[in-house]
Amino acid sequence: MRRHALILGNNLTGLVTAYRLIQYGFHISLIDTPRDVQPTDHFTRSPESIELTSPIHASTSAKGHTIPLVLHGFYHATWSFLQELSFEWPPQTSQSVGLEFCVEGKKPIALPQPSRLAWLHPLTRLPFFKGLSLVDRWHVINFLEKQWEEHRLPQHHPDIESVETWLISAKQSAQSRSHFWNPLCRFFLNCDLPDASLGLFIEVLSRYWFGKPTDAATFLAPAETLGKLETELRQRLINKGVTVHAPDAKMSLQTDAEGIQAVEWDHHHLQAQAYVSALVPQNLLSLLPERALARYAYFTSLAHIPAVYGLAIQFTLHDTLLTPRIILHADPFDWITCQPSAPSHAPETVVTCVTLRESMTQDHTEKWLSDSAWSCLQQLVDLSPAQTQESCKPKIIRPVGPFFPCHRGARTHRPLPQTPISNLFLAGPWTATNLPASLESTIQSANACATAIATAMYGTLD
Repeated sequence: MRRHALILGNNLTGLVTAYRLIQYGFHISLIDTPRDVQPTDHFTRSPESIELTSPIHASTSAKGHTIPLVLHGFYHATWSFLQELSFEWPPQTSQSVGLEFCVEGKKPIALPQPSRLAWLHPLTRLPFFKGLSLVDRWHVINFLEKQWEEHRLPQHHPDIESVETWLISAKQSAQSRSHFWNPLCRFFLNCDLPDASLGLFIEVLSRYWFGKPTDAATFLAPAETLGKLETELRQRLINKGVTVHAPDAKMSLQTDAEGIQAVEWDHHHLQAQAYVSALVPQNLLSLLPERALARYAYFTSLAHIPAVYGLAIQFTLHDTLLTPRIILHADPFDWITCQPSAPSHAPETVVTCVTLRESMTQDHTEKWLSDSAWSCLQQLVDLSPAQTQESCKPKIIRPVGPFFPCHRGARTHRPLPQTPISNLFLAGPWTATNLPASLESTIQSANACATAIATAMYGTLD
């Protein structure tokens, strides 16, 4: 008998999980739930507001306003999946960029490209980075050498120790922490140094900076890439017999002592052997019955997984073809991307300034945010006098997210795919992967969830 799996969430996580389950012989039903956006009260729904369709470093609006997709070389599961699909990349996707950092009074400074120094030990690349003072460079190299060569461990467990404490012990100056380490931490972990998990910071830096030279490559893909991937994957699933349901009423999960029995909405009653939630934790918790939440600590932990929503300011520089760039900023924006394109009529470059700082979206008007973004752009890019803020048609994209900050102790709350409810499974970038929430952790989670379901249903995969 062919097993039936029902997936809540017609997003990338749900689609990849469905794709994997089909390979295990499952019949799949997808429920297209409302987008995973839970904006707080300070977000107002304007005509330019967006709805999330994808994980970290990508968000999409109903009107097509998007922010670029950032891919790294160490995203091995992602690259493998894309190759498996033979996904046709747009030409701009091949644009490789280096991470640049803003330094007060200077032009942005890029990290050295490891591919040019592949024959050197990774630690010796740091002396070439002028974004840190010579003293800071010497201190961090000496600190890392002693820790790794002598196998020294942090004083506390790395998952509960903050990145800032670790950097202070490495004698990093306040300026280096503010202008280099904190922007890097916000880019990868979505939170500031005092709050960030040292364990996950070391994990991602080990892959990005101290892995193979190709792992440190960063690519800036067109904003529509992820949407195109979802569309193509969704069509492939439909061609393989996947049924997509779009409820027009609130759903509920029908449960008993043996697990979930059905998903209901309006007059619909849908049953399966396995149920998968590809929703963000807050949306899943709102569907579960109170008795399940009270009985299992597993679900209590989900309430401790925060989601952060930001916004982006986007400018279109007409008749200007800039070099593709990604610049990590200290304040007020977390990162700024330059993405050139050459339409048939004229070249142009789209510049996107992204902030995940809730205080920025709460305390300032859209005009102030737009003016600040334009001021940053003028400092970072040589603009012609013909380019004015008004002529570049600034767009406000909000809310951007969700992003899942990797706070200290975050790993203890990130759940495994199998829940205490025997036939309920979870998938999402915020689950128990070995990386911060990202596109890579989305693919890893979907793969792990499909494997867990197949193992539970069939007993063994041998």
